Amino acid sequence: MKNSNRRFSVLACCLTLSLLAACGTSANPIATPTPTPGRPGPAMVQIENSILARPQAGLQQADLVYEYLAEGGITRMTVIYFKPSGNQRIEPVRSARPVTIHLWHAYHGVIFFSGANQRVLDMIAAEHIPALSESSDGGIYFSRDPSRRAPHNLYTDGDRLAKGVQKYAPRVTYQLPAPGTPPASPAPAAANRIVFDQTNFHRVTYTYSAAETAYAYGTELGPLIDKNTGQPIKPVNVILVQVAHHDAGFTDVLGAPAVDFNLQGTGPADVFTQGHHYTAKWDLTNAEQPLKILGADGNPMHLPPGLTWIHLVDPGTPITVS
Repeated sequence: MKNSNRRFSVLACCLTLSLLAACGTSANPIATPTPTPGRPGPAMVQIENSILARPQAGLQQADLVYEYLAEGGITRMTVIYFKPSGNQRIEPVRSARPVTIHLWHAYHGVIFFSGANQRVLDMIAAEHIPALSESSDGGIYFSRDPSRRAPHNLYTDGDRLAKGVQKYAPRVTYQLPAPGTPPASPAPAAANRIVFDQTNFHRVTYTYSAAETAYAYGTELGPLIDKNTGQPIKPVNVILVQVAHHDAGFTDVLGAPAVDFNLQGTGPADVFTQGHHYTAKWDLTNAEQPLKILGADGNPMHLPPGLTWIHLVDPGTPITVS
């Protein structure tokens, strides 16, 4: 994963949310954290991946993306920027899911989102998670694009994320693995094309480019395009984390069951980088530290710098690699 070479210390921030009416509201202000040693946690932006949400923008400039089933066969992303900057759009920003809470505990950043089901909002408030919505601080973190239909038209940018991070992020000390190359032994298999179904409605195809040392992301309808570049999104590292999901106990506004993941402990993983396939293991035995990817030797894998894309898939998901 892309390394920021920063050490951070964890501090919980108190906050109360002010959100879109459709997702629940709260009028109390967010408390600014007391300065402590370390550096700010990352910006963690909720991005939609329905057909109506495409093309997204700002994903290519991310450090790390987690993509997972939201509901109804549609996936959502938690997009992580360890040092956000710039005025290029990041969109469309959508609501948080239960797994967003798990990921926050792993990275201790600031969540940027459009709102959430009241159950999720209650968890965010109870756990004092810093989360910023369209109406936080007078609306300075987001804008609406009138040329796109709501709710797929909420956007932000790196500079605005940086303001929110500077003001509200916990101070963290965790260290991410240094960039590098996975071990040569055991010898990896070739992986120039990867195909799998993340959900019943979302087939993912990655095609490797040796010239770019990256994988072009394809979907059932064609390339997944970043609107800022006009090009397919091209992660350097692609990781499939096998983890079971379950009914979260509530439904979305359309009545579809919400989903949560058993994102704790360890499990199998597949790592694709530089045209190679490595069998690995994911490790989240410490829920308050970033997810680790362990190689065959049991040590954290060192991956080339660049965008890393992590898909949460069902255990035993078939993967075609060629």
